[in-house]
Amino acid sequence: MARRPAPPPEPNPETIRVVLVGPQALVGAGLREVIDGEPDMEVVAEVRTAGDALAVVEESAPHIVLMDVELQEPAASAATRRLSQESGSAVVIVGGEDDDASIMGAMEVGATGHVPAVAQPAELVAVIRRVADGEDALRDEVVARPDLVDKVVEAFREGFRHQDGAADIPLTPRELEVLRKVAAGLKNRQIADELVLTEQTVKNHLSSVMHKLGVPNRTHAVTFAVRQGWLTLEDVSDARPGTPDDIALAAAGATGDR
Repeated sequence: MARRPAPPPEPNPETIRVVLVGPQALVGAGLREVIDGEPDMEVVAEVRTAGDALAVVEESAPHIVLMDVELQEPAASAATRRLSQESGSAVVIVGGEDDDASIMGAMEVGATGHVPAVAQPAELVAVIRRVADGEDALRDEVVARPDLVDKVVEAFREGFRHQDGAADIPLTPRELEVLRKVAAGLKNRQIADELVLTEQTVKNHLSSVMHKLGVPNRTHAVTFAVRQGWLTLEDVSDARPGTPDDIALAAAGATGDR
């Protein structure tokens, strides 16, 4: 009598399941090598955008979502916030060139872990284990940095100052038009093409917008404009990478385009 094939082994409940999110395949390969090299960790999926991660995370139910994405992009910020709030998985952010800015962005989207871009593999593994154990490694990182605590407090106060500001729109019609394109998910070059401007002119308009609103980047500008009612879901209903829901989520609090 022929033997029945053995059933596939059940996943080890002690294994930390990780989903990788990042646009650069080479970076992802390096992260995968580090994680899969640990006896108690496994990469169960890899996707390129935070939006793609939403469906994958629902299917694979990982413990950790490790994200190497630009949180300055409104759609990425909104999707990451949804992952933090709705997926049941913990989010760990891989930092960028400006580490303080990436830490602040990680806090805004509800992440519980942050790994500097220059971190050694052992540091990455340690943060993943801590977060998988239920620790808030990001909070501990901030608390250990008094200078960063000051930045967090100031950002919190700035948010209240903006909410109490005058309702008059300080932006010119062209600046508001450029900001509306940003809310729709367009990059600087795409905005320039659609409005028949140079890319430098678009950058100048955005710099003026951020200066007038007192915000550090374009996503904060979009968030502020939505909260003030200067931009509506109808204004951004033709968004390409994002959706009206993305913008609504960003309005709840998010983190520019390079």
